[in-house]
Amino acid sequence: MQKRLGSTSIGASTARGMGPKGTIQKSREYLQSLDLRRFNLGTSEAFEAELERATLELMKAMPKEGRHWGSARKFLNIFLRHCLYNQYLCKTFQLKKIERWLEVPLDSHVAKRLRAEDGGKSLPRWQTVIGLHPHTSVQYQAFAKKVAKAEGVSRVHLDVKYWRSVG
Repeated sequence: MQKRLGSTSIGASTARGMGPKGTIQKSREYLQSLDLRRFNLGTSEAFEAELERATLELMKAMPKEGRHWGSARKFLNIFLRHCLYNQYLCKTFQLKKIERWLEVPLDSHVAKRLRAEDGGKSLPRWQTVIGLHPHTSVQYQAFAKKVAKAEGVSRVHLDVKYWRSVG
């Protein structure tokens, strides 16, 4: 099941413009072999540190010209969300415990919708996924957490709300 999700989580539209030929394949290979038990941790700080380690590992697995922190983080966040949504992987790796710490995968559509929320204009102007830096991501994720809390959901689910929404 993980190999399937690792293969289907990162498609051509997800990775468009984020790296040279081989970026998708190398990312998929990394995600297919990622030990999901690594993320089953007891604190948000431990989870965030592990997410950062995995992001850097994924970057290193990508072709040299495609090693962008933003795309690696987006791919990892999409994959982890898909694993959470899969009943078999969620149960096996107890991913429900980390749902509240999972990040919303950031891209221009999510950024646009977050900036349209009350208070969202305070967020830095969105550039690109490949130009996304950790400090900007932290700002968007913190704001996403506030928006999600007000809606009674975890921020990882905002991507579903914002996906292909008009506005």
